[in-house]
Amino acid sequence: MESVASPNLDLKWSLTLRVMAVALVCFLVAASLALLASYRDVRQANETVADIVVGQLQVQLFLIDTKIDVSARFPDWDAVGALVQGAGQCIQYLKPDGSIGRSSCVGFNRGSGIPPAWFSALGRWLLAGRVDAARPISYHGKSSGTLLVTTESAAVLAAIWKDVSGLLGLTAMVVIAICVLQFVAISRALRPTKDILAGLDKLTQGDLSCRLPNFRLIELQRISEVFNTLAASLDRTTRERTALAARLVDGQEQERRHLARELHDELAQSLSAMSAIAASIKATAEAECPALVPEAGTLAQTSMSVMRSLRTTLQTLRPPEIDDFGLAASLSDLARDQERRAGGKLKIALAIDGDLQGLPPTSASHVYRIVQEGLTNIGKHAHASLARIDLGLRPEQAEQAASRRRWLELTIEDDGCGAGDRRKGTAGAEGDGFGLIGMRERVMALGGQLDVIDLGGRGFKLHAMIPFEVPAGVSP
Repeated sequence: MESVASPNLDLKWSLTLRVMAVALVCFLVAASLALLASYRDVRQANETVADIVVGQLQVQLFLIDTKIDVSARFPDWDAVGALVQGAGQCIQYLKPDGSIGRSSCVGFNRGSGIPPAWFSALGRWLLAGRVDAARPISYHGKSSGTLLVTTESAAVLAAIWKDVSGLLGLTAMVVIAICVLQFVAISRALRPTKDILAGLDKLTQGDLSCRLPNFRLIELQRISEVFNTLAASLDRTTRERTALAARLVDGQEQERRHLARELHDELAQSLSAMSAIAASIKATAEAECPALVPEAGTLAQTSMSVMRSLRTTLQTLRPPEIDDFGLAASLSDLARDQERRAGGKLKIALAIDGDLQGLPPTSASHVYRIVQEGLTNIGKHAHASLARIDLGLRPEQAEQAASRRRWLELTIEDDGCGAGDRRKGTAGAEGDGFGLIGMRERVMALGGQLDVIDLGGRGFKLHAMIPFEVPAGVSP
């Protein structure tokens, strides 16, 4: 199953957004509490007015019952209504049959404290009918109707908005200030992460000498300690592997030289003697026994064929051009030989940038073997029609311009099949064939790095960066 990669988010912004989310929740909670408090105040005001007016009406019913007042004046709350009734508030008397017996309302200034449309819509939905206060009116157990005290929704919302807007504005300013301050604080606290990321980038690029500084935060200091320990361990392990690979590859080269020398000194001399003897037998047979002439000729041809095979083997074991003519000439001959073996089906373009004379002999020999193995793999497995070899010298970094260390950049690219097709039937670590393993060992022995790049069906690419020291007396 393919995992869906989530979009990356900067740690600083991630923490800032989380704090902002918490602040927004606090803001909403504060707004809800302020809205609830205002709602309670309005409802409490309606209930207070209802209680006072109902008390006044019960007194009036007592006066009517004692013939001090007349029933035609019921209900009369003018004496207390003017004192307790607020803006936008209505007092309604509902008869026992539900009809309105009397109603008095107080207007309010609609031009001040007008809340936004969204707040008005939300308030009407939340507060519809919830702030009204109803009180039954009775005397001696007999119901005389109901008193209903309401406040116009626009007045309620205006009152609530007046109380809430100031609080919300202050809360919003506090939230914004907190977010800005915490963003600055988080930025300062996470500033060392830039050094950590830079160190990881250098470690990825193969700079195992990189070390992180000490940090004040305990967690970052622990990361620094683990990073430095890991880098030191990798550096030590890489040096040991490089030294081991160098000894192994150098041992192989020495064995090749020894074998080539033994074959040249022993077998080549014996084959030369065999050819001379065959020629002598042929000359004698022509005079004394003509029937032996064909066998003598066959013996001479066989010895010459073995001699040619031996010469090819010796050239493979130790090309003489590296010592006699240099690496560039050896690579040119190698490219022509591979084209000849491919029967014209493969064209090889060789490009050399820089003078390779300053390359140490050991490095030159290893580079030749790497190119040789790469072209061999292309000829056997790639089914390519075009191969390109780029070899160039690169200076050290600008700040180390005075150093005698240089880099040899090698690229072998072809237009054949991809990596998957080449690796079928091969064995090795991570699917690499023995050819790639040998090239990796040689590059590692030289302290370099080899990258294997599959061009996605459009070919295959090997890229190696190999460091070397310019010998004294040679201009860098």
